[in-house]
Amino acid sequence: MIKSFYKLINSDQFKLWKNKHKNAYLCSCFTILDNEKWDKWQFDYYLPKINKITSFIVKNKISIQENQRIFERSKNKLNKINLEEVRFTLEQSLNLINKKYKDKSFTKKIIILQKLNYLTWNISLVTNDFNLINIKIDASNGKIREETSSSLLQLKAS
Repeated sequence: MIKSFYKLINSDQFKLWKNKHKNAYLCSCFTILDNEKWDKWQFDYYLPKINKITSFIVKNKISIQENQRIFERSKNKLNKINLEEVRFTLEQSLNLINKKYKDKSFTKKIIILQKLNYLTWNISLVTNDFNLINIKIDASNGKIREETSSSLLQLKAS
């Protein structure tokens, strides 16, 4: 993630955009691990003056999706994240999950770094038997703060 982030912030494309949007700040980092491989990171920047998000997708090239609407129900502004505050890395989080669920196999891992009440690795795991496990890990100390499990088949039925 850090390598992709530095690729982004050092790019001319980002520097030009950031110069126009000085009040914008990083509010989330997102990726999907598909069969233990990922090929891109998405970095979302919140623009508080217009209450929208601009996303930068970092792959081989950098693409931008500007001025996207956020959830209308959310009246709260999105929290700023500072990557320097991450003390428990994504790799450590995935190792923790792999130890905890050593008997499970995952087809997808959906990963979001965001700030709720604390800096959070919000990781959703899709199992081979169509279950969804969501784990929120405190990125400052590695403690599991929340864990839920549900069947994807139940979600389809409702």
